[in-house]
Amino acid sequence: MKRTKIPVTLLKVVVSLGLLGYLLCFQIDLAQFWAVVRQARWGYLLAATLLMVAGTALRAVRWQVLLRALEIEVPLRRLVYLYFVGSFFNIFLPSGLGGDAVKMAELAQSTDRAPEAIGTTLVDRATGLWVLFLLALLALPFSGDLLPAGWLPLIAVSAVGGVLGGWLVLASPLVPWLGAHVRLPGQEKMERFYRSISQLGYPALGRACLVSLVFDLLLIAFNVLVALSFDLRLPLTVFLLFTPLISFSLALPISIGGLGVREQTYILLFSAVGVSEVTAIALSLANYAITNLVVGALGGIIYLIFNTQELASHD
Repeated sequence: MKRTKIPVTLLKVVVSLGLLGYLLCFQIDLAQFWAVVRQARWGYLLAATLLMVAGTALRAVRWQVLLRALEIEVPLRRLVYLYFVGSFFNIFLPSGLGGDAVKMAELAQSTDRAPEAIGTTLVDRATGLWVLFLLALLALPFSGDLLPAGWLPLIAVSAVGGVLGGWLVLASPLVPWLGAHVRLPGQEKMERFYRSISQLGYPALGRACLVSLVFDLLLIAFNVLVALSFDLRLPLTVFLLFTPLISFSLALPISIGGLGVREQTYILLFSAVGVSEVTAIALSLANYAITNLVVGALGGIIYLIFNTQELASHD
């Protein structure tokens, strides 16, 4: 780790520990929390886990669509491997995107095309978030009675901002125009990176968004199953509105693995629809346990097996 990044990482550790400490000491009753956890229905959690494992493999298909648009052929098996390994490193790397850096580095090393590896990894992530915001936007007209006054305009602004922001970065001429008129430090590297993703074209982005739609529906179903495991039955539109906001909060590089940030986001959102703080925390930690610990542990096992086979092949 570069020395300049150590203070930033330490700050993220402090943010995560501080938010979790405040949560445990001042926000929830631990006895009530454990009572909620003990009543969880494990069948729903198992089904949610299977959905998340399938979704992790599905995202590799989306990544392959983007790479093929740049004439980079990588076997799907390799991309699935990188996605699970990225999930493993997400357990302890900064923000919810630490595993993406590992995927970028591995793919850049094997293809010798670093800008494209970085670009497709980021676009892969961005298309999933963009489709989530689009689904939230479509759900807004059917959500008038679900949230307190003032919430729908706030979510509407967030959804519109997410949809427009994604389009401006991925598909509009705005970024190339700015590159031609504004000079910034390190701009040559940024222009090389952007050229790599601008070559994707609308057909590839469209196919990636279609795969993202399937994955995002799986993600929403996953969140519904986790809620059902705690006997929480909410309208589907609640999950369509909240899932992109939760995903966006995890992408913020201000914590370790999204810990602390995820929990506060769940409390903020689900308390608006009458869910207790204790149950919201249970939802959040169940989400973390499955998406980070269980899928991450599976990625760690795959990583160990692959590297053991690699070592054996060199002996």
